[in-house]
Amino acid sequence: MTDFVERIKSWLFGNQEPEPDQSGAKKMLQDLFTAVEGTREIEYDCEEVYEMLDQYVEMVTRGEDAEALMPLVKHHLEMCVACREEYQALLRILEETAAGN
Repeated sequence: MTDFVERIKSWLFGNQEPEPDQSGAKKMLQDLFTAVEGTREIEYDCEEVYEMLDQYVEMVTRGEDAEALMPLVKHHLEMCVACREEYQALLRILEETAAGN
């Protein structure tokens, strides 16, 4: 699959990656290919991650290695903007709560 994606990217973009500020169809395709390349055989979906997100955030705030202990959650957060934003919001709330005590 990776070879196929690389051939399509080469055909669309030549030997260079698209610029980070590029917009339009090419940017959307690049994002799609990035997601396809990052796909693993076993993954959590948003619902599964949402059920574990509070536990993951608490581990992070305690200084535990949440990435190593919950690698599938970490991977999903890297791939999913919506879940990553939810994670960042929960993390911010816990950090602000801890700072207020």
